[in-house]
Amino acid sequence: MSSSRVLAVDSGAGHVACGVFASAKAGRLVLEQFALESFNPDVALEAQWDQLVSNSLGSVVKRANLSGPAVLSVPGHHTLTKFVKTPAVEKSKREKVVQFEAQQNIPYPLDEVVWDHLEVSDDGLDLEVMLAAVKLDVMEGLCAAAGAAGVSVRSVSPSALALYRSFKYNYPEVSEGVVVVNIGARSTNLLFIDNKRFFVRTIAQAGNIVTQSIADEIKQDFSHAESLKVQVLGGHSDLPEASPGRATVINAAHAFAARLHLEITRSTVNYRRQSGAEQPVCVYVTGGGSLIPDLIPTLAEKLKLRVERFDALRNVDVSPAAEGARAHAAVLADLVGLATRLADKNEPAFTLLPPVMVKSLAFAKQQPLYIGAAALVAVALALPIWNFNQRAEIATQQAKVLEAQIQPLRQLKDNDTANLAKIEATKQEVAAIQSLVESKSNWINFFTDLQDRLVKVEDVWLEKLQVLRPSESASAAVPAASSGLFGGAPTVDATAGAAPVPVLRLNVSGRLLDKNNPVSKVSQDSYNRVKSLLASFGGSQFISSVEKENFNPNQPGILGFDFILVVNPKKPL
Repeated sequence: MSSSRVLAVDSGAGHVACGVFASAKAGRLVLEQFALESFNPDVALEAQWDQLVSNSLGSVVKRANLSGPAVLSVPGHHTLTKFVKTPAVEKSKREKVVQFEAQQNIPYPLDEVVWDHLEVSDDGLDLEVMLAAVKLDVMEGLCAAAGAAGVSVRSVSPSALALYRSFKYNYPEVSEGVVVVNIGARSTNLLFIDNKRFFVRTIAQAGNIVTQSIADEIKQDFSHAESLKVQVLGGHSDLPEASPGRATVINAAHAFAARLHLEITRSTVNYRRQSGAEQPVCVYVTGGGSLIPDLIPTLAEKLKLRVERFDALRNVDVSPAAEGARAHAAVLADLVGLATRLADKNEPAFTLLPPVMVKSLAFAKQQPLYIGAAALVAVALALPIWNFNQRAEIATQQAKVLEAQIQPLRQLKDNDTANLAKIEATKQEVAAIQSLVESKSNWINFFTDLQDRLVKVEDVWLEKLQVLRPSESASAAVPAASSGLFGGAPTVDATAGAAPVPVLRLNVSGRLLDKNNPVSKVSQDSYNRVKSLLASFGGSQFISSVEKENFNPNQPGILGFDFILVVNPKKPL
């Protein structure tokens, strides 16, 4: 009976392996489901690698009916791994130190990669840290490919770290120095383990080297050479023992073994020189490239060390539904390493998940808390809202009762308002009529007063009397008859000023006869007579002032004049 499960996805350069692992009560891993899909590992198809992974993973997921959150691995040829030593500092300050070391050792701007670190050893004086980084676009493409295949990625581990954890889980009793060689299609991870310390070096000597050597020799494309290599080295080829094709594959495999021996030797020497570690006592070989016949005895002979095949399922229980995994044990080392956290809950966390997905996962973890908080708020508000609704309903009923009582009073108020409006309108009509009546009589009195003042001056008559209202630029002129000579009474249309206005002006024009100088220039006496006429208007009850006096002496014996009379508002016309 398992207590927890995880879907592990190993994405290699030429295959995708999936396994559903569970943790039994005894702490052992149980492989409950397994599926594997291979694809062309040709370097020329590198631009399509994430799409090949997506297609293969989609096929595996559909065939095996896999689901759930997944832990994903990224192959060595896409991973930059660095081991750095720094002075041991307080744990609170280590993040800044590691950040600085990452900037110095990762040859890309940190915002262009996804990176993480793992503390390898701490002796109190020196702190050794493993840095691993993958280009951000590669990691986003891989996660997108997994998502397109229906897999929800929760964590990403470099294949080298998965290999280390797989070895520590399957060989917990090994405390001496060993080398684990995981031969893939595009790269080989050399893992050096010395007690609790480890070191990783990724080299380009891998299965594709053999394939490319075969393709160059037989003058065929990569796909054909890959198929020939798998058939011959897997013992499934129908070629005769002495055939050139078989000989080419065997020779390429032997040449690869020789180059691999040199790389292992060189890397071991460099590792021992830098770390002071003891000579490894054993080499464990795994990966698809480890299936090359005679590879293990060849390496044992050349390295002068014990060489064994790494058993990735050594401490893993395989359920009947996943028995097919045993036939592919050579490529399961990284897959098992992705699931070891089920057996060791204290395993340090490490992920190369893109930052956007990290934030998304963090929000998803907190979402239940948000939902619970929202539920508590809703419950806390439910009772006050219910009480408010009850009181609002009671208030609504009371308002309806009051509305029924107020309605007759409101009708009386509306009637009073209408009556007051009618009374006000009647008052305005009465005032208008009264003003009109007063205005009509005022015009008669005004003309009488005007005629008296003209008679006193003598030999003067008016030619124009024009009403100027405030809202008009010019009103209709009121003509004066020429029969008003020498103070004669002029006839004027009094209806022109019937409409009452607050302030009224009269534009008056006329002439005065200088009878003493009928054929010469107008005398000063004539000016004085007209000015006395204007001055006399100051005593009129109808006139408040005289404005804009103007005189015209151009005609012999006659003085023309015009002026404006401002009507007294208290005696409107």
